[in-house]
Amino acid sequence: MTRTSSTRVTSSATGTVTIDAGRSMLDKGELSRAIDSLTKDDMKRTALTVVVQERLLSVVFTPSGAEAAPNFAPRSLPYERFPALVQEASGLGAGSAQSWQLTADRLTGALTIRVGVTGPDGTASLETDAQGRVIRRIPAS
Repeated sequence: MTRTSSTRVTSSATGTVTIDAGRSMLDKGELSRAIDSLTKDDMKRTALTVVVQERLLSVVFTPSGAEAAPNFAPRSLPYERFPALVQEASGLGAGSAQSWQLTADRLTGALTIRVGVTGPDGTASLETDAQGRVIRRIPAS
């Protein structure tokens, strides 16, 4: 009995943008500039995950040959909604945000953006759809 196997090596690229102290990824236009800097060479490039923190943007791009993976266009995210989403998550009982993180992915099928905020009164979070409409709120605990 003859067995055959094949190995396919795929690689993904991660792009990261860090901005200087005193600036925030939530500042007007900052996220758009950061995404543009990572995708300017390939405007159709898709991502598996986008993570945004105060001064950091990280994108895990879809590996070559993995078009069936649950990906999305990083340029399609509602970046203009992100400051309001962080503020809304802070208002779920966490208090003034000491740290926050937004994560976008399609691991569950539909594109979901998760916003987590940690403040003096705990950690709160919310989830939104692809347009930034809140679909779930989780008060601070």
